[in-house]
Formats: sequence, structure tokens, C-alpha cells
Amino acid sequence: MSNGDPLAVGITQPPFNRATAGTLLVHDGSAFGTQNTAFWVKRIGSPHCDAAIRGENFAEDPTPAPDRMQAGVLGMIPPTSAGAGVIGTTSAGTGPSLFNGETGVMGLTNAYGVVGRAFMGVMEDDSGAFISATGVVGECRDGVGVHGTATSGWGVIGDSATSTGVAGRSVSGAGVEGRSEQSIGVEGHTSQGLAGVRGQSQRSVGVLGASEQGTGVFGTSPTNAIQGWSTGTSGPAIGVFGHCEAGAGVQGDSTTGIGVAGLSSRGWAGYFEGNVIVRGGFYVVGSPKAAAVKHPDGTHRSLFCLESPESYFEDFGEVVLAGDSVWVKLDEDFSALVRRNRYQVFLTSYGPAALYVRKRSPDGFEIARVDLSTGGKPARMRVGYRIVARRADTRSTRLPKVEIPAHAPDTTELRKSPGKTRRTRADAHALTGEPGPLPATPNIPRPGLQALADAEPPETESKAPAAKKKASAAKKKKKASAAKKAARKR
Repeated sequence: MSNGDPLAVGITQPPFNRATAGTLLVHDGSAFGTQNTAFWVKRIGSPHCDAAIRGENFAEDPTPAPDRMQAGVLGMIPPTSAGAGVIGTTSAGTGPSLFNGETGVMGLTNAYGVVGRAFMGVMEDDSGAFISATGVVGECRDGVGVHGTATSGWGVIGDSATSTGVAGRSVSGAGVEGRSEQSIGVEGHTSQGLAGVRGQSQRSVGVLGASEQGTGVFGTSPTNAIQGWSTGTSGPAIGVFGHCEAGAGVQGDSTTGIGVAGLSSRGWAGYFEGNVIVRGGFYVVGSPKAAAVKHPDGTHRSLFCLESPESYFEDFGEVVLAGDSVWVKLDEDFSALVRRNRYQVFLTSYGPAALYVRKRSPDGFEIARVDLSTGGKPARMRVGYRIVARRADTRSTRLPKVEIPAHAPDTTELRKSPGKTRRTRADAHALTGEPGPLPATPNIPRPGLQALADAEPPETESKAPAAKKKASAAKKKKKASAAKKAARKR
């Protein structure tokens, strides 16, 4: 076949079907009625046929242009058309059977099986929809639009120099979903970027992890395994929020370090609303331990703890002294918690008599009068006592040394994204509906200890009544001393 000669079908020997110029088949649909196909090749019968139409291009270009690509088969349509340059179809079967007679288009090669290339850039409208040319489009009404499979490699891989490698969008479902039976459903990796996996939402959850029997979200890192960052400045702004109906909302474990550390430069490092249990030692460095008690004037006042060089328990009580002495039995519940070999007893006499502890035993102690020479029946009086004993469940060490960490572990701050991503604060209360946001910390004043030590006690009475009281007390003391002297003479 020379240039311009007819194309002979079924003949491959020279000189047939040989030409130095391209062969053009023109089909004018307006001249031949309603025919819809310009060129139709159909193979029926036997033997087996690998391809009805096959295109091969082995042209060699000594200076190939970078914007040109050789093609074995090329399909082209007008730019205003909504159709496709090349369409591959297959007869409907009983169900999907990939690579087994029901594939519309298949590409086989050692490099890329199917390549789609688009030249228009990517844009995004106000509603978040993508408007762009697309290299490869997969569409399905109820099934899978694009399906990638691999034995040991990647089923689907997306690559981009400056934008998103793979992007998924959905109106009411999941934009991108990854599943794995025994490995990782979705994995993200970055060497120097902001994050391996990033989730962002305007008004809902940026990243959501859920598990039926395992861990919802798990992070590993030599620095911060999991970090929460809130851009809010007040109110319900929470860096990390944990909630649990019956277990622990937030739990921290450490083998040799700090389980949970709280740090604040100008606020409260920790705030608890409810009962707190500490299983182990409790140490306060730098400031005294105090109870914040609400005053009738509406403020909170600090009441400080008494400190001692050892761990002691105390018990208080009163007893009636009618005769020369009285025996006080230790409370059974109190005595079971303390060491009863050497405990201390402090007495307060609520009558005109000097008292002392005459005997101590593991079961109790005896309170006796000092002066028994008054004669007659001793006056009945009440006596208060305070018992101080070492606790029995710990080793008694005087002023033990304790090693305090220099500071809480340092945290690595997340770098902000270099892009123009809009960051919104997630409302933790909206995630679950309850519990509500943590209330603001109470305004508990911190008094100056030195000022309290140097301050004089306040005067609640005028000087004149105070002088009268002082004179009356001196008169009573003199009268009691005279009574004692008269008793000794008798």
C-alpha cells in the first residue's frame, strides 16, 4: 500500500499496508444517516484473539521534546464536549471480577499501567468543592469509583510537589477511608513537615479515633507522644480533654519520671473539683500547705498545716477528774493506727489544780493531781488532753531527705503550618455533650507569711476595759495565792 492507497485488512506482507505518511479515516455522520460509530472492528469466532485493535509506536526521536509523549493509541474529542477520548467497556457479568474478563480499560507495562494527565490547575470554590482538570477519574453509582490493588506494594499512591498527594471529598460520608485487617488502616509519614497525619475541621472534630476493644488514639515519640494545643485564651479553652463515665478521664503513667505534670507561669498548675486520693507520699516545695476556707465576708481564707519532723497522728478528748486521779483509755480505732510504746500526752486543766500524767501504757494513761494536801474532797473538774503518737504503718525517720525533680519534663511545641490554613478552636464540650467546661479557679488570696508574722494582733476592745480586765485578773491571782498559803498552815 502506497501513500493514499486503500488499507488492506488481513494482509501484512510487503508491499501491502506500507506507507510513509499517516492513513486517515474520515467518517461524515451527516452523509450516512444515524450511524454513531466512525470505525468499528469486531472479532468473533475462534481461535483466541488477544486484541481487536492494537496500536504500536516504536518511533525513535533523537531529540525528544519534554512536553510530548508517544502513544500507541490516541483518542481525542473537542474541548466543549463532555465525553471521553477513549472509552473501554465490557459486557455485564454476574458480579465484579477484576482482571478476569470484566475490565473496561486495562494497562499493562513495567512502569505505569494507566496514566492520566491534566494541564489545568486545582481550584477550590467557597463551598469546598474541587474545580479542576483531572488526570484520572473513576466513577461508579453504588460501588467503587477507583480501586487499586497490590500484592506487596501500594494499591494507590498519590504524589505532589507542593499540594496534596491524595485528596478525598464526600458530602455525607468519609472523604478518605483506610481499612486493614491486620495492619494499619491509614498511615501518614513526613520527615520534616508539620505532621504525618493531619485532620482539620471548622466546627467539629479534626481527628477522631475509635476502637471497639483497643486504643482510640495512640501516639509514640521520643518527645511528646500526644500533644494538644488550644488557641483559646479564656473560657472553655482546653489543650487536652479526657472524659470517661466510670474510669479515668485522663491517666498518666511513668516508670522513673513524672506521671502527670502541670505547669503554669501565671495561673494554676493543677485544679481539681471533687475528692482527691494520693496513694503514696505528698510533697509541697516552696509554699506551705493550707486549706482554703470560705469566710462569711465572701472571701476565702488560708488556714495552714502544722509541720513536724516525723509523721504523727493526734487525738483529742476531755475527761472528768472527780478524785485524786482518773484513767483514760485510748480509743481502739486510734490505738490501732499508732505506735503505743512512746506517745505524748498534753493536758489542759479547766479548774484550779495542777495536773500531770502519772502513768502511760499501751492501753491508756492516768491523769493525777499534783497537790493532794488540801484536805477534804477534791473539787470536780474537767480535763482536756491531746495525744500525739507516731503512725504505725510507716517507718519513723526524723527529717528524711527527699529528692525533688528540678522541673517538669520539657515539651516540644508544634510548629505552626507555613500555609494559610485557618485554625479554629474545638469546643471540647461539644464533642460529648457532657460534662461541661471546667469552671474558673476560685480567687484564693495568697497572704504574705512575713507580713503575718510581723503584724500585731488586732485590738477588739478599748484600752480602758482592757486595763480593768488586767486588774481583775491580778486580784483573782492574789486571792488564790493567799488561799493556798492558808491551806498549808492548816
